[in-house]
Amino acid sequence: MSPWLRLALMLAMFAALTAVGVWWAIPGADGRAELARSLDALDALDVAIVGVIAIGLIAVEMLRLVVFGRVLGVRIGVRAAFESTIANWLLSWISPGGLLGEPAGIYVLARHGVPSHASVAISFGKFATSFTFIMGLGTVLLLAGYGPAIPAWAMLSVGATGVLGVVLFASLLLGVLWPAALKRVLRFGFAHRAIDRLAQLRQAGARGWLAIAGSHVLYYGAYVGLIVALAAMLHAPDPLAVAPVAVVYLAFTFIAPAPGIGEASAGLFFGALMTKRAAITVVLMFRAATAYLHIAIALVYLPIVGSLRAVLDTRRASPPR
Repeated sequence: MSPWLRLALMLAMFAALTAVGVWWAIPGADGRAELARSLDALDALDVAIVGVIAIGLIAVEMLRLVVFGRVLGVRIGVRAAFESTIANWLLSWISPGGLLGEPAGIYVLARHGVPSHASVAISFGKFATSFTFIMGLGTVLLLAGYGPAIPAWAMLSVGATGVLGVVLFASLLLGVLWPAALKRVLRFGFAHRAIDRLAQLRQAGARGWLAIAGSHVLYYGAYVGLIVALAAMLHAPDPLAVAPVAVVYLAFTFIAPAPGIGEASAGLFFGALMTKRAAITVVLMFRAATAYLHIAIALVYLPIVGSLRAVLDTRRASPPR
């Protein structure tokens, strides 16, 4: 299949499922009219604040790549970090299960001269610690009573996520603390070089681990801050009370099996903290400033620099160094 046809199909599926989610959240002409009134209530300063936070999210994700690169002894340039970030986000949002996001980011780093085994180690270390951080925090807050009750049908997804988190964290610990044991499991040479690079986390020290933790806090803090800011703009009774629920919502959207579920669940997560109209507006503005914006930036920028085809079809692109 042509890489461009594959991209078109993934984009079409994302758009269709997102449209279904929006329709579910705001059914009928009355719902659309209420949404329009909420959007009209936002002034230019509100829009500017949302824009600044949205751009800040890109900068913080770039920082996470740079931090992990430094801790593992690799210098990642600004352009490499930017292109890897938006390529990762594009494929994470539109590919089934987000499975192509990390490989896309790895490939773009390699195209910018980062050794392939180091790209894998950086991306895996960042993903494993990031996933453990947000899912662990989200689970603790959910068990503490923040967020909606978990329906029976969702327990399978929650359980699978817990298993994935354990596997990821165990793999990270194995690679860092007992690399020889992991090498015996993964016998091909390329994996051994990546494991050796990942094992450098043992020498990161308190300063390195604090930098890693701080980058995750900044990243997810920006997401939560955006939701809280939008809640304040829409006159939620207590915008700060939205913060812990926003963490649970983030964890939920990152494991949602399909696009559109984040939009459809607006009232479920935030309906008890503000009016339903405000909750829907907050979620749609949040999704516009993150997922929709990420996709738009990637689709405009990556073709200009010649990376999009390589990301979509690495077999036909020049091999990474």
